[in-house]
Amino acid sequence: MRFPTIAICTLAIVFAVCGCASDGRELAEPLPWQVTTTRPLPPTSAPDQSTGIDGMTLTSPDFVAGGDAPASATCASGINLHPGFQWSTVPESAVELGITLSDQTDPENPLLLWLMAGLDPDAGGLTQGDLPAGAFETLNDYGQPGWGNPCLESFQTGRRDLQFRLYALDRPSNISPGAPGNTSWDELAARAIDSATILMRITADSSAQG
Repeated sequence: MRFPTIAICTLAIVFAVCGCASDGRELAEPLPWQVTTTRPLPPTSAPDQSTGIDGMTLTSPDFVAGGDAPASATCASGINLHPGFQWSTVPESAVELGITLSDQTDPENPLLLWLMAGLDPDAGGLTQGDLPAGAFETLNDYGQPGWGNPCLESFQTGRRDLQFRLYALDRPSNISPGAPGNTSWDELAARAIDSATILMRITADSSAQG
């Protein structure tokens, strides 16, 4: 007689499901950049720009979203300075901002080129090449500190897609200056309550202009 056994098992499953649904311990849904891993995996084609879940934005006076990287930010000119930025609509609960630059040319294997943390949410922006008081930089995926000096490498054809991401944190990042880039990036993503992006590109034409 298998039917009673099946009925009992079915009831047990129903009660178990109901119990889980009513115990008040529902898991909070992860934020968009925390779904798969603490390090955000980009889509197949990174958008030129994206705003945060509460409208936070990241812009730059030195390039348009999806446009060519300024020569001063690449190895083409020898100046090698990060661009300037402005941010707005930062969550009121944010106590720290962090910003990263990652190469999204191969979306499955993003390369960290730059990470700066310890930024003041109320500053409103970052001047080209500046390291504000209280802010600091970590190592990048090349194992070097500071700005990653992106180039259009000889083995690459076409372009490099380079994405800046601004993170808003409601608690200190606890990242140390000169810390490894991988763990620092994971830490920013894990602690972020909001995130916004802007993309710039290096092409053969823009590289030649430098």
